[in-house]
Amino acid sequence: MGHTVIVDFSEFETEVMVDAGHRPDPTLVSDNVTSVQNTFKQLYAKNERPLEDQIAETMVSVINERGLCPGYAAALPRYSYNPTDTSKAKVDAALYCDGHTPGDGRPDWTHVRLYIEFKRGGTSLDPFDDDDVDNPEPAAAKRAAARSQITAYTRTTFFYQHRNALYSLFVNGQEFRVLRWDRSGVVVTKKLNYVDDLTPLLKFLAYFGRLSDSQQGIDATATLLTPGSKALKLMAELSKDHPSDMPYEEGVSVPAQVSTVSPSQLRGSSSPRTRKARGKKDDPESYLDDVEPSDGSDPRVFSYVRKKFRESLVPDWPHYRLEVGPEKRPFLVGMPVYFSKYLFGRGTRGYVALDVKSRRFVFLKDSWRPFYEGVEPEGHYLQMMSSEDKVSIPRLLVHGEVPGDFTFAAPYAQKKYNEHRAAHREAALERARAGNPQSGDHAVPLAHDEAPRGTKRSSGTLDDEGETRDGVSDAEGDHGAETGLESRYFRHYTHYRIVVKDVCLSFAEVKSSYQLVNMIYDCMSAHHIAYRDHSLLHRDVSAGNVIIRPILVDNPVKPGFKTVAWNGVLTDWELAKVVPKDGSQQRARQPEWTGTWQFMSVAYVENHPAAVTVADEIESFFHVLLFYAVRLLNHNIELVTEFIIDYFDDFKLMKDRTKRTCGALKVLAMRNGQLSTTGIMQPVEFYTAPGSETSPPKRHTGFEALLAFFLEHFRARYEVIMWSRDVKKTELTEEEEEKGESKENLRFIHPLRHRTTLASGPSVLRRKVKSTSVKEPSDETKSMAALLDDHVSILDGIWDSLNALTSEDGSVDIQWPVADAVTDRLSSDSGYDPRPHVLALGELQKSIETHTSTYMEGPPPLKKMKSSASGSVESQAGPSVQRSADGNPTRGSRKKRDRKGKARA
Repeated sequence: MGHTVIVDFSEFETEVMVDAGHRPDPTLVSDNVTSVQNTFKQLYAKNERPLEDQIAETMVSVINERGLCPGYAAALPRYSYNPTDTSKAKVDAALYCDGHTPGDGRPDWTHVRLYIEFKRGGTSLDPFDDDDVDNPEPAAAKRAAARSQITAYTRTTFFYQHRNALYSLFVNGQEFRVLRWDRSGVVVTKKLNYVDDLTPLLKFLAYFGRLSDSQQGIDATATLLTPGSKALKLMAELSKDHPSDMPYEEGVSVPAQVSTVSPSQLRGSSSPRTRKARGKKDDPESYLDDVEPSDGSDPRVFSYVRKKFRESLVPDWPHYRLEVGPEKRPFLVGMPVYFSKYLFGRGTRGYVALDVKSRRFVFLKDSWRPFYEGVEPEGHYLQMMSSEDKVSIPRLLVHGEVPGDFTFAAPYAQKKYNEHRAAHREAALERARAGNPQSGDHAVPLAHDEAPRGTKRSSGTLDDEGETRDGVSDAEGDHGAETGLESRYFRHYTHYRIVVKDVCLSFAEVKSSYQLVNMIYDCMSAHHIAYRDHSLLHRDVSAGNVIIRPILVDNPVKPGFKTVAWNGVLTDWELAKVVPKDGSQQRARQPEWTGTWQFMSVAYVENHPAAVTVADEIESFFHVLLFYAVRLLNHNIELVTEFIIDYFDDFKLMKDRTKRTCGALKVLAMRNGQLSTTGIMQPVEFYTAPGSETSPPKRHTGFEALLAFFLEHFRARYEVIMWSRDVKKTELTEEEEEKGESKENLRFIHPLRHRTTLASGPSVLRRKVKSTSVKEPSDETKSMAALLDDHVSILDGIWDSLNALTSEDGSVDIQWPVADAVTDRLSSDSGYDPRPHVLALGELQKSIETHTSTYMEGPPPLKKMKSSASGSVESQAGPSVQRSADGNPTRGSRKKRDRKGKARA
């Protein structure tokens, strides 16, 4: 959820509305007040509580007939939904620019400038509460439903359009509110009675009609493409299948060079011409002629890339030209292949885009990133690692913040909060002076949980991409300082775009366990190189941030041909951080958790606010591997959805009720070194193929050995962690004994009830509570746990598992099947939906806030899996094909590869 700020209309008018340079003609208000007011009075004279339709029809009629919003017309598109809108939203009314008013009774979300929602009236239908100091968002079912409804309309508008803000009106009987939405929250006016006093409503409508597109929240760097434009024709032309398009299945061979088609033929009909030859200064589409000369690289594309671009060109869906970076490089996009389902937060959208200058397909990510001093954008880290030719990360093309696009609601909420703090201090100071002049210099501090009247703190952003990673990290920095307290409450966002050269595949496309493990190996190798060479931790290793990049490699067996190879790519480096390797602490840059809940390590969750470590990230890679294995491989888990929920989504409160921990299945796996099914808790088994009535399934010894290898290291780590915790408790108890008995470590036994309660005085019978003794781990266990502090041993273990022919004792032959993957068990019809668990985590966090003085913003929701461009995979290379450091298939021995610390880079 974002911030909600309730203000008087006068404050909204002077502090929120953007100054249009001049105010609207005052006669537009004064000449219409009486007549329009009489119209509404007549409506309510006939019926004290008219229907929503009657209120809406009257409002739309007076807006249009009286010209209350110059340049705009109101429409009632509430009878049916837009066919391109999967949410099937039907808003009551909306304002459109003249010439774009829909006439078919359907909302045109592409051209909505301001929507209006109507209710019959009454407190039960009002989504906001002006009188509740602590929570302006009431929880009553009907009121919450009304709030969800207008939030959904806002989200839909943001989905269709490229916006940084949106205005709306909420009319509830005789009362109305004006709202301004952005990615960090909403600013709402207190309800006013427009029947008694119509002036505020007329002033707003007249003012809104004077605002420019950008002042209304339209993104100035996004241009809507018009029907029949040259840009749309170019997109359609390049979306068609081409004879040179390459298959993308791993192991297939393709010609090394294009022999039948020239590069210019693949770049569209406009490509041979130059801007100098054709461009006109007054031609808004002259940018299409500014084409870069071919760089000599292979102009062909994999077939799935063009297919995904073609699928994004949905009829009647808005197509845009987006500008990215300081040079305003233009890209053409259709429908996003990935988008956040949440309004507040990052609002990430991913596109298979057409780079106008190169005429190549690329991947463009549009998002709102948390804005803090010293926090670098994702492109910064990709540039940092760009010199590493063999590191499996996205190849950066261009990136940059959208100039001037910052969220307003969060800074405004912070401003109101600071004003409230200042007023509180001043009042406390006056009281102190009145009661004791000598103590006047000591202002009473504001309680941590005290918020300004009508301001709702964000309790967690339901985002992408989980995308959010919410909560408050106290690991580094002085959170006792007032500046720290203020930064905890308010999340600022800035608009950011990044374009990478490759359109990748989802991990769900793998066709074998061998392929899956190889992809994880690539991603972990990238993580290793980033940490080894740049002291950089990713801090969000998750299922949505590992993708597959098909590439062409030399084919030594078949001259004149190349072979398709797949590389696992670790993407989404926006939460990355340079960390010191000497163990010293750094000041926190972001007041939040980092990571995606389902894939966070148990140690990180339980030890928060400790910083993320290499060992935590390696554990996250294991959880990602298991996540895809349960979805795609053969095993004995009958209730897959339940297992995913219990292992990845589940949570519980720890004993002190101020911290949460992961679900029991994940915790037991890490501490005991064994995976168990949900329910009856049987050991998890993986198979090379499903069994039959006559023959049982064959155990997948290679994959099970790899899982056991990971788990024995994790078991050692958690044994050391548990012992270290016990040592700390013992040291604390001994220290308190030296100082004198502490109440926290003392209990007394009631002589009659035999119930233990906290000791309250020296005269009661006391018993010392000692820490439970945990056996010190062996040196071997400590050494194994320490191996998780670096990637090399784990990477070697993965490599050994992929290339071993027999088990360690030589008793079992190890086989990696060629194609043992099954249909994704978490497809759209599986019934799996993590959102209820995310919401439950949010409610849990709210309850935690009442038990602790440290404010926490809530749990990180599931990061939606990247919907990267993908297609069906028909075949792949067999298990005998090993992979060299550059991705080339090779049959050479392990000793011959470029190991770089034994890790394939």
